[in-house]
Amino acid sequence: MKLQANIRETVEVDAKSIIVEFYGDKNKQHFEVFCTFNPYNEGIRKWDFWELKIRYVSEIFVEEKTGNKSYFTHFYCDQAKPIHQIGNAK
Repeated sequence: MKLQANIRETVEVDAKSIIVEFYGDKNKQHFEVFCTFNPYNEGIRKWDFWELKIRYVSEIFVEEKTGNKSYFTHFYCDQAKPIHQIGNAK
């Protein structure tokens, strides 16, 4: 699934994930997206807009004492394409 996102936090040199706000989200929520590449080396920076190819991975956690399940969804990005980068006219 391709989604447009605004990068919301500084991307460190050794980062394995980015914090984004997806375009059109009325609640302006921030999400962690894990990358299968180094986002810093790709040129992803805070305030830039990127199109991210996202896949979801579900994790099920079972509480040992109660047997209750909790479901977690992780976002992974396999490809990214710049839409607008600060300092670049596109």
